Amino acid sequence: MSIDALNWAWEQDCPNPTAKLVLMALADHANADGECWPSMLKIARRSGITPRQVSTHITRLVELGLVEKAGRRRHAGQYRGWDYRVNIHRKQNTTGSTLPVTSGSPASPPPEARFRSEPSENHQVEPLAATPRQKKVDELWDTMLRICRIDGSTLTGSERGRINKALKELRAVGATPLELEGRATAYRDKYPDAALTPTALSSNWSSLTPKGRQVKDKCDLCNQRLTNHDPDICNIIQNGGI
Repeated sequence: MSIDALNWAWEQDCPNPTAKLVLMALADHANADGECWPSMLKIARRSGITPRQVSTHITRLVELGLVEKAGRRRHAGQYRGWDYRVNIHRKQNTTGSTLPVTSGSPASPPPEARFRSEPSENHQVEPLAATPRQKKVDELWDTMLRICRIDGSTLTGSERGRINKALKELRAVGATPLELEGRATAYRDKYPDAALTPTALSSNWSSLTPKGRQVKDKCDLCNQRLTNHDPDICNIIQNGGI
């Protein structure tokens, strides 16, 4: 915990009291450089809100420049959370917006020295290599892996190629994540003893139009709505975090 980070957080203008509480929770975990890596569930418990609300407020704090968000941490083949930095080396002008400190305070470290990926219980600073560029979210890809129960972190190049080939065919007919969910359910009803694979789903797509039923709009694993699905929360729920 850094007293400087907490004092800095108290002085910041936030969009609302809940966002301020999330910022304080991050600052409470920060080291002297403002780096921290608490899980989203831990921030939620500290702030008295849900993990989904935490994600929303952190996104807003990042947009305001109060917090930086680094790469996701991986443990045992699964994503376990994010690394953050509260920008304690920034100050506010009279209008309330944040400005970089140009004197009287050390400069912000370069991107190459950004956050480490140790659990929050261990506060030893260990800089990472250059932070990888964030990939654009592909909802169709994520949905396909989820409904076929595929661990994306263990895929070989050939396996990725087969999945991409199936998705290319489905994108050509305008398939949506919601339709994938509905036709996956129809496939399991029609072929209860067959494994659901991306190739099987694309090969039988036209024959799997759900009849007399409402297409599901919630994830089978975490019960979140598919139109606003948060992989972090889904992962927490699968691992018994909530």
